Amino acid sequence: MIQWFLDRKWLPQIYFASFSFVLFGSIDASIQGYFALIPALLIVSSLVFTRTNSWLSIALISVGSIVEVWLGISPLISGITASFSLILLAAFADPLVRQVSVIATNAFGILIAFLATVQNPSLLSPLGIKLANDNSGLLAFGLSAVCIVAVNTLAWVYGRLTITKWMHVGTDSDRALLVTRQAALGIEVAKQTERLGIARDLTDLLVQRLTAVVSLSEGAKYLAKTDRDATERVIERISEASTGAQAELRKLYDLLHVQHELSAAPPALSEIPELILALRQLGYNAELKIDGTPLRVSEGAEVCIFKIVFEALENVKKNTPVGTAVSVDFYWTNDGLQVLIKDNGIEVTQRALQTPGDLIAGYTVQDDLDSLLHIVEGATLATLRERASLYSGTIEATRVAGVGFTLAAFFPNLREVAGV
Repeated sequence: MIQWFLDRKWLPQIYFASFSFVLFGSIDASIQGYFALIPALLIVSSLVFTRTNSWLSIALISVGSIVEVWLGISPLISGITASFSLILLAAFADPLVRQVSVIATNAFGILIAFLATVQNPSLLSPLGIKLANDNSGLLAFGLSAVCIVAVNTLAWVYGRLTITKWMHVGTDSDRALLVTRQAALGIEVAKQTERLGIARDLTDLLVQRLTAVVSLSEGAKYLAKTDRDATERVIERISEASTGAQAELRKLYDLLHVQHELSAAPPALSEIPELILALRQLGYNAELKIDGTPLRVSEGAEVCIFKIVFEALENVKKNTPVGTAVSVDFYWTNDGLQVLIKDNGIEVTQRALQTPGDLIAGYTVQDDLDSLLHIVEGATLATLRERASLYSGTIEATRVAGVGFTLAAFFPNLREVAGV
C-alpha cells in the first residue's frame, strides 16, 4: 500500500477519502441529519491533501472540528478519518508538520469530547448514550480523552513505523529478493573459487612444462656443436614439451577467459529496480517511475543507460546524506527515451542544520545565479557523455538551487540507432 501512495500523489488519497465519506458520512447523516455532512466532508477531505499540502490537511481537520462544535451536533463517526489522515501525515510530512498534526488532532478531539460529556451531555443522545449525573460526565470525559490520545498516538506511531520499515528495512518481497540475490552470488563465488583451484593446478603443470623446455633448450645449444644426432633428439623433446605447454596454456585460457565471459553477463535495464532497492536499504527514499512502453534496444544501449543510472546513484551516495529523496524516471516515447535522476540532497542537508521547528533558510540570489551559470563537469560525467553520444544521446547535469542535483539523459532516436 505504501508503494501505491508513493507512486501516485493524488489518486490513492482521493479513493480513500471518497470511500470514507460514503461510509462514515452516510452513518452520520442517518443519525444526525444531512447537515452533519458539512463537517464530515471537511474532515474527510483532509485525506486528499496529506501528501501534496500537509498544512491544508491540518487546516481542514481543524475547520471541520470547529464547524462540528458550531453546529452543536454529536461527535461524528467521520472523525475517525482524522486518525487516518494522521497516519499519512506521520509517514510523508515534514517533522514540524507531523508534530503540529498530532497536537491539533488530539486538541480538537479532546475539545469535542469535553463539550459532549461535560458541557452539554445531551449531544450524546442521538448516539444512544445517556449519562446518569455530573460525575458520570467527568468520568466519560476522562475515558474519552484517554482513548482519543491513545488512538491518535498509535496512528502517528503506526505511520512512522510503516514508512521507516519501507525505507530502511524493506518489504518481505524486498528481503526475499535480497536473499535470492545473495544465494546467487554465493553460488557464483563458489564457482569462481573452484575455477581458481583448477587454474592453480594448471599453472603448476604449465610452469613445469616451460621449465623443461628451457632446460632442454640450454642443453641443445651445447650439443649442437658436438653431437648432431643427440641435438635432433633434444629438439624433438623440446617440440613435445612446447606442444604440451601450449595445450595446458589453452586449457588455462579457456578456463579463465571463456568461462568468465559466459558467467558474467552485461548489466541490463531489468536490474535497475535492484539498484533502487539497494539504495532504499541504505536509508534513501528512492523510487523508480516508468512512463510509456519500453523499447527493445541492443545490449550495448542497455549497458550505456544502466551505466548512466548507476553512476548517478553512486554520486548520490557519495554526496548526499541518508534520508535524501531520489527519483529515477524513465519516459519512453515511440522513438526514444528520456531518463531523469533527481535528488534533494541540498535541501536535506540544510534541513539537518536547522534546529527543530525552524524554517528552512532556502537559497540566496547568488545560489540561483550559480545554478544557472555554473557548468557541472567531471571525469565520470565526460565518460558518460561519450557513451551516450554513441547512441545519439546527450546528458545534462544541473544544480537546482536550494534543492539538489538533476541528471538528464536524452536519447531522441534510440529506436533508429540501437533498436532490435
